[in-house]
Amino acid sequence: MKSQLNMIKCCRDHLLKLKDRFNSQIHEKRFFSKAAFWVAIFIITFALGTQLPEGFDWVHYYKPGILHPLWTPWSKAIVNALSPFSYGFVFALSVIGIAARTIKCNKSPLPLILVFLSLPTLWVFYMGNLDGLILFGMLIMPVGIPLVLMKPQLAAFSLLASRKWFIAGIIWFALSLVIWGFWLDRFFIVTSSSWKSEWIQDITLFPWGILLGLPLLYFSRGDQDLLMSAGSFLTPHLFPYHFIILMPSIARMKPIWMIITFVISWTPLLANWLGPEAWHFGNLIGLSCWFGVFLNKKNRIPKPIHHISDLFNEGQDVH
Repeated sequence: MKSQLNMIKCCRDHLLKLKDRFNSQIHEKRFFSKAAFWVAIFIITFALGTQLPEGFDWVHYYKPGILHPLWTPWSKAIVNALSPFSYGFVFALSVIGIAARTIKCNKSPLPLILVFLSLPTLWVFYMGNLDGLILFGMLIMPVGIPLVLMKPQLAAFSLLASRKWFIAGIIWFALSLVIWGFWLDRFFIVTSSSWKSEWIQDITLFPWGILLGLPLLYFSRGDQDLLMSAGSFLTPHLFPYHFIILMPSIARMKPIWMIITFVISWTPLLANWLGPEAWHFGNLIGLSCWFGVFLNKKNRIPKPIHHISDLFNEGQDVH
């Protein structure tokens, strides 16, 4: 009787090992198939990007390695590493970042089409800007911190969705102070009158935006897209094309909100007819993204804050 039980146990253990091996093989095949898919996308988009006209910003600034003083100090190293390549390299990584974050939330072609045809996305590609790299950096977090914080206007708020991301951001920030010294003073340039008169497309609502941004930030805890949407009312510097990193959140909305947000993304161009103040229609993008995502969430209300760990509200729709 004992030998029969041992035999049954051995058979069971053998079957469990076979099951684990089978599952492992399935996961490996899925991983390699996904990797092959994204490699193919990179090759195709890289080839396409090399045929597109190089945008003004890429030709006159990034390719020669010239950056505005407002940029974070490590951005210079990133730009210098990219400048020997054509814009096709940046274009391919940007497309992968946008597509991967969109498809992760919704595999329907509609949101993917709307995201790529939105004004912020086309604006970045047309000007040859680098904001799409932020989305690629989000795919490889926490090692993607340098890319994510290259332009921290909105992306910095995404770090509040995860304790691990937040700690990585703090470590990188401390390291940057050791390497480049105190560099935060460069951001004060956006408060000068000369900046505001030259860059009329800067639609920041700071400091009055705090009145709206802080309540939204509370209800955004644990959700990257909501945090960045709320952050658009708190940041002291914001151009309409910075919203490219929020465009994939369209995939998390109901179809009607997808269309509304897409249409709103084009409203900053009304400034061509209504005057410079109309650039502020771009602030509606952040509001539309926030409500579009929030109203489609299962767990809308985050848990109360009793401990510091509750600030992150981890486990609640972190995208």
